[in-house]
Amino acid sequence: MELILFVILTTISMTIYYIFRKYIWTRRHGTYTWWFARTNHRLLGEPCKSDIVFDRQGYSLGFSKKWKSALWVSYIITKWSISVDVNRGGSFYADTNVPKDCRIKSDDYAGIGYDRGHLAPSATVDFSHASNNETFIMSNIVPQHPALNRQAWGSLEDTVRKWTFSKGKLAVVTGPIYGKRPRRVNGIPIPKAFYKVIYAFNHDKSIGFILPNRAINSAKLWRYAMSVKNVEKATTYKFFNKLGRKGQSVKANLNTSWWKS
Repeated sequence: MELILFVILTTISMTIYYIFRKYIWTRRHGTYTWWFARTNHRLLGEPCKSDIVFDRQGYSLGFSKKWKSALWVSYIITKWSISVDVNRGGSFYADTNVPKDCRIKSDDYAGIGYDRGHLAPSATVDFSHASNNETFIMSNIVPQHPALNRQAWGSLEDTVRKWTFSKGKLAVVTGPIYGKRPRRVNGIPIPKAFYKVIYAFNHDKSIGFILPNRAINSAKLWRYAMSVKNVEKATTYKFFNKLGRKGQSVKANLNTSWWKS
């Protein structure tokens, strides 16, 4: 009797294992994609009014017709969402959902001396080919000084990804800062700076950065760290407003040592 029971239990276990390996584990990427694509990236609110809001698989975006670019891009990430890592795209394309008179094409950047800088980073939003492809749409792109994009800004993006492993789930909001009369090249307004604010859900801690749109070495990144409250003062935006009353103290306090650890 015991032998029969053993054989039955072993058969059931092997059957379950076979089904798991063949039909569930091999399709796990599709499950991840389905889950991550349904994230509410505006969970903590929008920092300011914008003309058009787009909710995409890996981020949300508030577009300004005046500046022909996003005012803000927000995304929520975890160590799981950034660890899928599909092969990334690389072909920039115009956003046909943006009115034609404020639609920027990839060719407009030819010879202007600025990089096509991602707001929602390609290396962060890559849990599927579709989500990664959406990071190359031109409404997610802004003119960035090459030695900022490839140095301090790129280092900041990489640091934020690493924080998902040590700080847990993060909400990120980022965007350009324009002067009153920004210089325009090929009809594209050039931002004077860029901001990024980060909130750690599990710890109720936040940090902000404002980096001028010029050459900044990666080693100097932490010179531009500040409280989220100070980023609000510089931009007149209100970040993470759905945190409610506790959000005011969270945004005012900055523990740089904690973020560096």
